[in-house]
Amino acid sequence: MKKFITVILLLVTLQVTLVHAQTTQKIDIPIGRIGFHDNIDKEQAAALKFDGKADDLVRVSDDQTINLQVTDALVKQIDDMQTQIELDSALDHRLKIKYLSGLYVMIHDYNTKRAYTRIAPEEAPVMVTAYREMMKADIKGQSILPYVYPLSFDAGERMIEPFKDNPGYKDARGVLFAKFAFNNLETVMSQIGNYLEYPATDSVIAAVARKYPNQVLTYATSYTPVATAIKKNPDPIVQLIVQIGNSGNSTLILPFIDELMAGTTTVEKLSAVVENEDKYFRQLVKSAIVLQHRKNNGENIIGLKAMLENMQARSLRYIREMNDLHEEPANVRFRIVKDFTPEELYYLIVNGQEELYTSSYTNHNNAGLYDQMMARMKPPRGDSLLMLVEFDRFKKFIAMAAGFNTLDNFLKSMAPENANYLMKKYVSSLEKTEDLEDAVDVANSFGSIRDQKLLAFLREEVQKNYTFVSRKKDRRGTVIYELLGSLFDTENNSGSDSTKASQMAAKLQLPPINFVTYNALLSDSGRVYQQVFFYGDKDGHDSYVSFMGNFPASEWKISKNKYWTTIQSTKGKPITIYANLPLEEPEDKTAIEKLSEYLDENDIHPTVFIHRGHSYHVNTTLDNLQSSAKIVVLGSCGGYHNLAIVLQKSPEAHIISSKQVGTRFVNEPIIRTLDETIRAGKNVDWVQMWAALGKRFAGDARNKELFSDYVPPHKNLGAIFIKAYKQIMKEDK
Repeated sequence: MKKFITVILLLVTLQVTLVHAQTTQKIDIPIGRIGFHDNIDKEQAAALKFDGKADDLVRVSDDQTINLQVTDALVKQIDDMQTQIELDSALDHRLKIKYLSGLYVMIHDYNTKRAYTRIAPEEAPVMVTAYREMMKADIKGQSILPYVYPLSFDAGERMIEPFKDNPGYKDARGVLFAKFAFNNLETVMSQIGNYLEYPATDSVIAAVARKYPNQVLTYATSYTPVATAIKKNPDPIVQLIVQIGNSGNSTLILPFIDELMAGTTTVEKLSAVVENEDKYFRQLVKSAIVLQHRKNNGENIIGLKAMLENMQARSLRYIREMNDLHEEPANVRFRIVKDFTPEELYYLIVNGQEELYTSSYTNHNNAGLYDQMMARMKPPRGDSLLMLVEFDRFKKFIAMAAGFNTLDNFLKSMAPENANYLMKKYVSSLEKTEDLEDAVDVANSFGSIRDQKLLAFLREEVQKNYTFVSRKKDRRGTVIYELLGSLFDTENNSGSDSTKASQMAAKLQLPPINFVTYNALLSDSGRVYQQVFFYGDKDGHDSYVSFMGNFPASEWKISKNKYWTTIQSTKGKPITIYANLPLEEPEDKTAIEKLSEYLDENDIHPTVFIHRGHSYHVNTTLDNLQSSAKIVVLGSCGGYHNLAIVLQKSPEAHIISSKQVGTRFVNEPIIRTLDETIRAGKNVDWVQMWAALGKRFAGDARNKELFSDYVPPHKNLGAIFIKAYKQIMKEDK
């Protein structure tokens, strides 16, 4: 790569003589092109320094052969192309700039994408070879299309841009788009409008229809060129989606697309059902069981995801009504589900994980959803129930039963050999799932199971699965089961919570999980910043009023503008709390947006974030979460997907969540204790804090049970599992 440049003064033009290190060939380069060579050289140097070592090797792998191949491509071969371009007398100044610019674009794009892990680093030799062949073809006026096929989309998307006037450019762009599209079906519809003229587009839309039919429906019912393309698409599934889109309740009918295709129902019949909430929910349950059966038999089911989403939305409507009536007699509280079948109650339970009150799940009157579900089974056998629902999300159900302390009751309702088989299946095949949700559910359940015989059985099964995936050299599975084994052992060891938390953090090679230091919460200015999210429904207004009662004028200074309240400590360590006003919907979202803009403009990065609202508001809170977060209070929103989002944005966050809807009677003491600890300049020790709160609620019969459903960071095994998994996989990369 090294080039020696000598400046030669000429009468007409200033030129630079480039001496190639390998060939010692002198090349006169006009000063108008020196900058292009310099830019390429800088990117070559950046590729060499990527691993932090100042040597002459581009390290992308543990395989030295691959490293040498990549180095040869990015250094020697690119040097050779620079020389070739300058020596080619058939190329004028404009064309030489074109090809040098293309070289720069290629290596710069490679370096950038490598930094963000958007490209396989070992693809460099293929990229360099492809560019050389494209350049040769372009010089001859031939198509660049044949040289696009070996490239990935990320490798080729920018590389072809210098060849826009090439006869093969349009087709090359289409080939690359198809590669992108089929690997990104979930997001491609937002970009497909730029590629409607390509032959592959019909196939892409058909592929999206089979995996994300709701997206095709959304665009089919719009007034855009994409809608026109969808309506002209010959694929039968796409045409069925178009037909559904012509109905008045398209989003409600779409989940039944598989049954419509099979001819077991019609749009007209479904239109009559969707008008009634109860009938619609029951139809969703019946159809979900049918589709689950077909899925278990290996069929590809198109509408199941949309069906489960619709079912969850309707399940939460029932659950919220029961939760709101928690002080009413059982016959009033559970009247809404008095005619539900066991399988319908089962689906309410598995869809209500993030909002179900303990007393809505089970209670001393045996009137909760679990109690009624088992009572209505004839005979009341758990294995028969799971067979009724085709074992749909049974791992979620088992995890919830463990969390609500009904797992022992559920397992004893069936023959011992069936109970053992069920728990064996509970911890098996976790490596085969698309995400970590099942593994996180298993991790969470470890902290709730008290049956020592069952714990011993599960420990043995986790070890068996670890051995199995290790022998298969399944890295993902090996990490999952190794972590579960570590969590299992440390969580169930004897000793204090502090000792167990310290042992767990050490074993998993994580920072402390049982405390956050005061210094970790400080900004550069020596102040702790906190952001609290409120929403504009009645619960949000009540929570805000209650929250503001925590800050007496003798210790806090309060100011307010149109969108938020600022609360600053006047005694103790400096704390500033920003709380958006719970303006009427949708202005509450505007208030949050304005506050977030203010924080960004003033370079303020809170380390404490608190969500005060129902689970259906949590996405807005998470959208505004900053990577600076060290403590995140989610209230009721502690499900897997929310934990994963928090830890993706804020890997160091300690998360407080709850098994049920948060209540201000518990939230306020937690937040007040947290703020007072920080204001005293102390480390936030979760074990000590939870012990003190436990004593506070011990004499409060009304809220003691509610507090027991809050999960502190050192007990949040799901979050700990995700942290450890991400850390290990990051180190692997």
